[in-house]
Amino acid sequence: MWDLNRAERKALGAALVLVGVSLVTRTFLAPGAGRVEGLGEIDPATDLEGIEGEVVAALTREQRAQTPLADGEQIDVNRAPADELRRLPGVGPSLAEALIEERERAPFRGAADLERVGGVGEVTARRLAPYLRFEPAAPRSRPAPVAAASTGCPPGNARIDLNRADREQLESLSGIGPALAARIIEDRSANGPFETPEAITRVRGIGARSFARFRERVCASAP
Repeated sequence: MWDLNRAERKALGAALVLVGVSLVTRTFLAPGAGRVEGLGEIDPATDLEGIEGEVVAALTREQRAQTPLADGEQIDVNRAPADELRRLPGVGPSLAEALIEERERAPFRGAADLERVGGVGEVTARRLAPYLRFEPAAPRSRPAPVAAASTGCPPGNARIDLNRADREQLESLSGIGPALAARIIEDRSANGPFETPEAITRVRGIGARSFARFRERVCASAP
């Protein structure tokens, strides 16, 4: 048995509830055996595969979020992920996400800039100031030119080709487990190749936020 603290038990419970609701909905509301309207064939082996890894990853992130800052440690508010921002005193999940959304509009240059975020006033900004660093935001990647997209992935490019990658290669991408890798392969077989890397978001379970995690590691070769 895992020795879990309260936060870890809460994260595990939430993950298991979501999995349970999903499976019950698919099983008992299906109009026909093994089918859910609009979702295609259900493959329990595929859908459940990798759940353990996803739960462990969620627990790891939650454990990190609950880790207090060491003496003198500071968080780079312009680059830190949500679980790191939550290590700041008084910063919960909602405020961490609000900080990320605001810095995407314009990076924070000092503690006073935090007041742009709803719910952060002068007192809160001043309290957080000793725990913050304000490194320049990472430069945004420019989308590939249209002409480059038509020629596919450049020769010798180390990026993973979404139109040719096998399951193991897809699973090496951040946030892509066995179940999502299988869906990617099924989608491109059923609907044709991805015309651009961004087209991967048509796959159920992959949104813009998920795609942003591995954007720099993929390309889409020409059909």
